Amino acid sequence: MSHTEPRKNVTLLMGSPRRNGSTHLLVQEAARALRDQGVATQEVFLDDLTIHDCRGCHGCKQERNDRCVVQDDMQRVYRMMESSCGLVVAAPVYFGYVPAMTKAWLDRLVPYIGMDMSPAFPGSCPVSFIFVQNMPDPSLFEPALRSFTDAVAMSGLAVRECLVATDCEMGLKPPVTERPDLMERAYSLGRDLIAMRPEAKK
Repeated sequence: MSHTEPRKNVTLLMGSPRRNGSTHLLVQEAARALRDQGVATQEVFLDDLTIHDCRGCHGCKQERNDRCVVQDDMQRVYRMMESSCGLVVAAPVYFGYVPAMTKAWLDRLVPYIGMDMSPAFPGSCPVSFIFVQNMPDPSLFEPALRSFTDAVAMSGLAVRECLVATDCEMGLKPPVTERPDLMERAYSLGRDLIAMRPEAKK
């Protein structure tokens, strides 16, 4: 895919429809860390967009076409992702996995995967994840969530960190703003997203 815009923003993809819920509050803390470093952020609630399912038509694999042929709001998301220096993907855990709106986003990453399964996302772009669940055991849904992050990595996005916020339920349990452990981890996730790794400083 072509890439002409400078990467100066971090895109925050919200896979929860609830504003100011646990997932959103943790994303906002990660965004605060980014802004503290002078990095702009742009927040997108996937539930506000019209993102259709992948049709499996391979239209994005045709000669002279490396874009998804489905014309919906995912076209805007592609542009935002490609103009970003990093991504944060956040979602609650529903029935042991991400919600449908987040899974639809994942399925529509097919244009970034070659027919030979080679990654095709333009350039280098790190991505970190925030998952929020009401169960206290952090390992309970680990295989499913790992499957999700591994699938994202197939596109060429560079997976950095994964925060699993446990024992959260807005209105029933203490809010995440009263959980310094989670707030600190969310801040660290944002702070470290685009930080240069020691081995890259050569």
